[in-house]
Amino acid sequence: MTLERDDATDTRSTDPTATDGDRTSGTGARRRLRSLGTDLSGIQASAVGLAVLVALAGLLATAPVAAGLAVGSSASSVAAGPTAPVAVEAPGPVGPADRPEISGGFSRPTYTGVAGDPIEISHTFDNPDGPAYLLIGGNRLSDTGEPVGFVDVVKLTGQTTTINTRTIGTDATSANSCANATCDLEFRDENGDVVAESLDDLSAFTGATGAGGLARPLVPQRYRLAITNGTFVVSDDGVVTPTAAADQADLVLEKPSFRDDVEVFTTADRDALGEDADAESLGVLRENGAERSVVTKGNRIVLGFESTGIWGALSHFAAERGAGPIEAGEAVDHRVLADLLEKESGVSLMVRQTNPGMNERPARLDLSRADPEDVSLIVADATELESPDAPGRFYLVIDTSDGDHFTDDPEPGDEFSVAFALEGTEGERYAFADGQEPPAAFASASGPDDAAQFPYWEAADSTVRAEASFTVRERYLRYDHVTEDGDLLVEADEGQLTGTTSLLPRREMTATLVNDAGDAPFRDESPLEIADGNFTVDVDLDGVSPGTRLNYELYEGSTLRDSRTLIVVGDADNPDELVIDDAPDNVTVTEGGNLSALRVVARNAGGLTGEGELALTVDNGSLGGSWGVRLAPGESRTYDFASVPADLDPGRYPFTLRLDGDTRGGTLIVEQDPATTTIDDEGDGSAANGTDADDGGAANGTDDGTEASGDDGDSEQSSTAPNGSDSDGGSNGTETDGGSGETSDGDTPAGDAPDSVGMLLLPFGTREALGGTVLVGAVHILGHWV
Repeated sequence: MTLERDDATDTRSTDPTATDGDRTSGTGARRRLRSLGTDLSGIQASAVGLAVLVALAGLLATAPVAAGLAVGSSASSVAAGPTAPVAVEAPGPVGPADRPEISGGFSRPTYTGVAGDPIEISHTFDNPDGPAYLLIGGNRLSDTGEPVGFVDVVKLTGQTTTINTRTIGTDATSANSCANATCDLEFRDENGDVVAESLDDLSAFTGATGAGGLARPLVPQRYRLAITNGTFVVSDDGVVTPTAAADQADLVLEKPSFRDDVEVFTTADRDALGEDADAESLGVLRENGAERSVVTKGNRIVLGFESTGIWGALSHFAAERGAGPIEAGEAVDHRVLADLLEKESGVSLMVRQTNPGMNERPARLDLSRADPEDVSLIVADATELESPDAPGRFYLVIDTSDGDHFTDDPEPGDEFSVAFALEGTEGERYAFADGQEPPAAFASASGPDDAAQFPYWEAADSTVRAEASFTVRERYLRYDHVTEDGDLLVEADEGQLTGTTSLLPRREMTATLVNDAGDAPFRDESPLEIADGNFTVDVDLDGVSPGTRLNYELYEGSTLRDSRTLIVVGDADNPDELVIDDAPDNVTVTEGGNLSALRVVARNAGGLTGEGELALTVDNGSLGGSWGVRLAPGESRTYDFASVPADLDPGRYPFTLRLDGDTRGGTLIVEQDPATTTIDDEGDGSAANGTDADDGGAANGTDDGTEASGDDGDSEQSSTAPNGSDSDGGSNGTETDGGSGETSDGDTPAGDAPDSVGMLLLPFGTREALGGTVLVGAVHILGHWV
């Protein structure tokens, strides 16, 4: 844990341009340096950790004039490039003959970076007779009230030096630090006498320089940089200064920042990438992925996080594992991230299942158990946060196949939460563990309840968090048009098989369709194309008629993924479509007859056996009938309505035929029965053949003035029965096969209905002859049959 109680008043100056001399006295440093001058052998024998050079608070604080350096700024640097050499004379009689003046300079007067991240320093130097050194530090870095000198001395090589601000001044400092490398350093007193020289490291000077006051990693504030030749003067009052400095610059560290959202997308598994798997990068992952938080089982979920202030620690762990430098766009051993989460207090990352079953532990991601094939770590440049010399963003690529990286294998339906946080407890600050100098880079002091603390949060800061979620789903292809038996339907005209899928576009799949039953074998191969969660298979069905059945097989490479029957239809949305192929527009019948003249040809236009109802409606329901229709693909059949009586008065009536969504309309014309005479209520009706009733004419035009008489005139009876109607009153008419003339289900075929027998004789008690003419009609007078 890394907390330090901040109860005491923070005496550090808030002015980043103030010198150490402006803030504190050098009493503690002088006391320690006196012990250095009186017993050098004891100093050399007391190597106690990282050596941090001299308390150069005197260089820029109590003795700025003697050091020859301006306070608070670079006296000889310009932003355009390296500055000219500057010679700095040491105070007193120290002779410069042994060490010539060093020349060189920084490329800019101020370097700006983020606390906790690496920073690259560009420079030039020239020391013909020896090495050159970079002094880092110079401001007071603790709240102890003691002055602190430069926290590290690095041996210069090349044109740039990278400072890891997370580990500088600790036991994990850089390889070129004089704590680890052989450095030719020389210390003289004010009389020019050598006090110490040729020390292999700075560990003997830890207590003398005040570097033991480094209470925490370099925090956001201003620090000093200087290029020297490795010769220093120890004054009587304990101030240690370089005899010469070629140039100085400022290093300004800013507070880390954090992006509070997580980028989420899915990408194909390694097997699907094939040759591209070895060249895996963000570009390849995006090209073969989709921007969605639902990941198909076996595919990979990609989680992107963005933060500054963590890259120095990640760089250190990468170097420890021999993983090479961390560079944007490159993959890194995922165990580097695991090391950060384990050793760096205040940085946490949790991927955890949120919907476990009853009595089940939630599955969670465990990076320490992950195989490189299952989890990979890719770094990238920041998209929003400013990170001058560090990537700023990292992506965790997690395979959802079975493996050891999850405590329980993820299954379709599992939901996971993702949380990345930089933790903070208000009123606390991170502090190195006590009891050793230099401090251990990743050993922190314990805090209340062992709470975690991000090293660069101040006492007023609290936890910041970025959260997301994702769901695992099954691998599937879901076809748009399928029968209840699972057979696929494809329209003959369109020739396209369609559906939805959870597979990503990278999957290369081929559909094969075969039919060996016909006269000419049929075979077609087409790729299954995937885009935006949908798939299509284009099939050439030229010359293939509806109703044809094909064998369908789907392959991924040489692996069979699906095998079904495919049926060619006219309309995939209505594969057993029944249509009215032919029906008359006008039908004429005799009053009291039947509708045998209304003949309808029905056909199955689909590819499956269809069932439906052929329904007739006359005059909005005054008459009607129906047929149950069942037809095989391509089959036609003729139906009539001979069993439907024409119980309508003479006139014109609209009719409608309906079959499975197909509708036809027409006109039914009902003509008066020529054997019927109608007489109106006033006795002036006319005979059916034009004879006036007033003339007493007979129904066929005979006029002898005689009226037909009945029994008693009191009983009223119907004189006719509905011609052509079934004796059982059924509504079905006559059904015939198209052109076959065969009956269907025992019904009378069209054309065989009984001929009309005319009107039945009235039920008179006796038949009377009137003028030699037989009465064959009925006369209705005043509501009575006579």
